[in-house]
Amino acid sequence: MRQKIVILLITSLLMLSCAPKRQRNETPIAEAGAKKLYLSDIKEYLHNLSPEDSVTILTDYVNKWAKNQSVLRYAENNLSDEDKNIDKEIDDYRTSLLIYKYEQKYIRSKMDTTVSEAEIEQFYKNNPDNFQLTGILVKALYIKVATDFKSIDRIRQLYRSNREGDIEELEKIALSGVDAYSTFNGEWMLFSEIVALLPGSEEVYENRVIRMRAIEDSDENYFYFLKINDISMKGTLAPLEHVRSNIKDIIINRRKINTIRQMENLIFKEAMNRNEIKINR
Repeated sequence: MRQKIVILLITSLLMLSCAPKRQRNETPIAEAGAKKLYLSDIKEYLHNLSPEDSVTILTDYVNKWAKNQSVLRYAENNLSDEDKNIDKEIDDYRTSLLIYKYEQKYIRSKMDTTVSEAEIEQFYKNNPDNFQLTGILVKALYIKVATDFKSIDRIRQLYRSNREGDIEELEKIALSGVDAYSTFNGEWMLFSEIVALLPGSEEVYENRVIRMRAIEDSDENYFYFLKINDISMKGTLAPLEHVRSNIKDIIINRRKINTIRQMENLIFKEAMNRNEIKINR
């Protein structure tokens, strides 16, 4: 069966390349009762594809179409007339889809998506309850190195330091072959995510981090070093830089809602003024 479909598809592909529109004598590539599927119906799937890829993709498409038609016919034969009366659902879906598409087009053309730093800071200041931390945040340095690594003692001396020269030396050592070395791009990270990289439990490390801001641990194969450069405790206000992106999304989303609401009110008012809408009370 698959071989017959492939042969038919190859033949149809050659015919379609010479005929951009469906020919009266075009052979369907699949049939389900009175329904027919033609290659020209799905030619959009052929763009920028090799003949081999086209055959593979279209074979899968045809098989999926045929299965859907089989299930559809079974459903039509086994559902009541009431169950099959979906005109309202179709109309509701069409209405929602058209409105949604117009809203997105209207937003793209009418709404400013620029959010200033002043707006972000004001929102952050006015809504502190929205940004309370439910976990510890840290900025950290993490190193994982094999127990037989030759420069472990030097790493132990350097990883706590904030001196520029020591940091540069540590980076050079890291490049020489440690298993992991990361500053997490200087971003705030959940402490729980960081300590998941260590051999012990979060509870074991939490007090040590708060007291010493540095952790050294080991297992059978590795030494682990963790230095905390900054920390924000659970229950405090999240650092602005950590929530800046979320605040921007919130502001833009509120603008979208307001823009759509204003558009709806304007269109409705104009329709009422033109007597296109009548509400009987």
